Amino acid sequence: MTGTEAFYALPESEQVRRLQALATSALDHWSLGGAEVAPLAYRENMTFAVDAGGEGRFALRVHQAGYRTDAQVQSELDFMDYLRHEGVLTPQVVKTTGGASFVLSEAAAVPEVRQCDLFEWIDGAPLRRAGEPPVLSAAEAEEAYLQVGRLSASVFNASEKWQRPDGFARPRWDAEGIFGVHGHLGDFRQLPSASVDQLRHLEAIAMRVSDEIASFGKSPDRWGLSQADLLPENILVCEDGLRLIDFDDAGEGWALFDLVTSVWDLKLLGSELYEVCLRAVIAGFRERRALPDEHLALLPTFYFARLLSYLAHTVSRSHLEASQAVQQVILATLEREGAGYVAASRSRTT
Repeated sequence: MTGTEAFYALPESEQVRRLQALATSALDHWSLGGAEVAPLAYRENMTFAVDAGGEGRFALRVHQAGYRTDAQVQSELDFMDYLRHEGVLTPQVVKTTGGASFVLSEAAAVPEVRQCDLFEWIDGAPLRRAGEPPVLSAAEAEEAYLQVGRLSASVFNASEKWQRPDGFARPRWDAEGIFGVHGHLGDFRQLPSASVDQLRHLEAIAMRVSDEIASFGKSPDRWGLSQADLLPENILVCEDGLRLIDFDDAGEGWALFDLVTSVWDLKLLGSELYEVCLRAVIAGFRERRALPDEHLALLPTFYFARLLSYLAHTVSRSHLEASQAVQQVILATLEREGAGYVAASRSRTT
C-alpha cells in the first residue's frame, strides 16, 4: 500500500486531523501563525475556518493532491478575481505576504505536498445542503432560485468577454470530462459493487447522453466558462445577496449542465419543490441571458449526465463518508429511470 492509499484508508476524522496540521503550517505564508484553525468542510478539498483574532477571519482551502495542476489553481483564482470586478459576488483571494495567490505546503503525516489558498471570510449560510430536503417555503425557494439563475447567467455573460491571461488552464466539462473513462470526477465504470448487467445499462445511458450532447454542440449561446458546480452548499445566502463560492470545478461547459446541477438532488429526492426551483432557475437565467425552449428539451440529457458524473465521484472519493452515503441512491435512480430516458432519446432521433 502506498503512502497515499494508507492515508485515505484512515478514518475520515484522522485524515482531517492530519490535514489540519498541514493547514496550520501553511498559514505562516500569510503571517498568520498561531491562528485558530477549525475543520469546515471535506469534499475533494479540505476547508478550514481560520480565526486570527485582530487580523480577521478567513477560509483556508487545502487541495486534494493531484486533482488540479498549479496552472489550473492559478487560473481558478484569476477567474474569481475577474468576476468580482465584474460585480459577481465571489470570495476575495487573500495574497500571501510574498504576493502569491496560493502556496505549496506539506506535513509529515500527509504523504503529498498540497496546494493551499486563503479567502476572506464570508458571513452567510449555505442555500441548503445537497441531498437534504429543503426547509424553504415554496415562495422562498422560488425567490432563491431566481437569484441562482441570474448568477449563473451573469457568470456566463462576464466570461464571454474576458480576455484570459496567458497560461489559463481549466477543465472542459464535455462528454469525456463529465462521464468518460478519464472523467474529471472519476469513472463510473469502476464501481466495485456493480454487476455486468448494471454496467451495461449505465453504458447505454452514457452513449445516449454522448450522442445527444454531441448533436447539441458547443456554440457560444450554450457553452462557455462558468463556475460549473452550482450545488446549493456552494451558494451562500448573505445580507447583500447570494454569493458563489468554490470555483474548483470552474471550466468550459454547457449552461444547461450548470442549471441542472443546482436542482438535480431535488429531483433525486422526489421533492415537491423540484419543479418550483427548476422553473425559477430557468426564469432567472433568462432575465440576463437567452435560453431558447429548444435548448430546454435537453434538460433530461444533462440530468443523466450529472447523475453519471456524481456516481463516478462516489467511486473516486471512496474515502469520503458523504460520497459513499449517496452512491446507492444515485445508482438506483439510474437503474429505475435510465431505460425510459434511453427509449425516449432514441425516439427523438429516429
